[in-house]
Parts: sequence; structure tokens; C-alpha cells
Amino acid sequence: MKSSTRLVIGACMAAMATVSTPASAQVSDLDLNRFSGRWYEIARNPNRFQRDCTRLAVDFTARDSDRYRVVHTCTRRSDGEIETLNANARVTDSNAKFRMSLAGLLSFGGLASQSYWVWHRAPDYSWAIMGLPDKSHFWIWSRRENPSADVRRAALSRARALGFDTSEVISTPG
Repeated sequence: MKSSTRLVIGACMAAMATVSTPASAQVSDLDLNRFSGRWYEIARNPNRFQRDCTRLAVDFTARDSDRYRVVHTCTRRSDGEIETLNANARVTDSNAKFRMSLAGLLSFGGLASQSYWVWHRAPDYSWAIMGLPDKSHFWIWSRRENPSADVRRAALSRARALGFDTSEVISTPG
């Protein structure tokens, strides 16, 4: 796997699987059993790590009470090849806070252990907003690969209300 592709996938993996919910974050009651499972990226702001990726999906599976297996797939726009990255996440504080280690990927600028927060989740866990603590990057994930336009609008509206810059949002095709 190309190192640039690993970085792309790594950024996506880290965005999905490193969860932290300090007092300033919106989610304080994350149920990791309900949060586990498959998620699809439906929108994000631009970032250099994902230039060549589309159709991003993450499978998040509990291995035991404090460790999770994470498998991320990304289709490269340049050649249509599917890239897969395996990772591990470990609970570090509570059921809503853990850190991620990316298999086979060197820590580049803290990428392999970067904190990401779940800023919002739908009451039914059908979609969620993950992002960096400084709000410089965000990702909107859905349980459905092609959620309705209403769900997309609601999620983007919530991201805006949380203070994320959505002016250059990239909608991920299903």
C-alpha cells in the first residue's frame, strides 16, 4: 500500500475511531455498544489526507471491555482500487474516550494517536459528527451509505451550529 494512501486512510480511521468527550463536547453519554458497527462517511471538510479517497466505510467492533478492532476501507478515485487499513482502539478513560493505533502506520505529526471527539450523535445513532478538538476538521458519518437529503441537511446544520466551518463541505458520494 502506498504511504500516501495509508495517510489518507489513517486520517479517516483516526477520525472515526479515536473518541473523546470532554465537558466542552456535545456528547457525554456515548454507548459504545450502539456506536459499534459500520459507519459511512457522508460529508467532511477538505483535508490533505483524503484527496484521493471516496466511499469511505469503517467497521468498529468491540474486542473486549476496553479494546476495539477497526477496519477502514476507502476507494481510491485515481484507480478505483479499494484500500483497507486495520487499527486498534483502546479505552483510556471512560466508555466514551479512547485512543487509536493504526497498524503499519508511523505516527506522522501525531496522526496515529490524535484525539478526535464525537461532537454529536443522533438519538437513534443513525448519524454522528466526529472532529478535532480545535474544530479544524470534521466528518459526518451515517449508518446508511445513502441517507436522505433531510438527514444530510440536519447533520450539516448541526455541524454549523457546533462551530464547524461548512462553507467548503465535501459530500461523499454513496
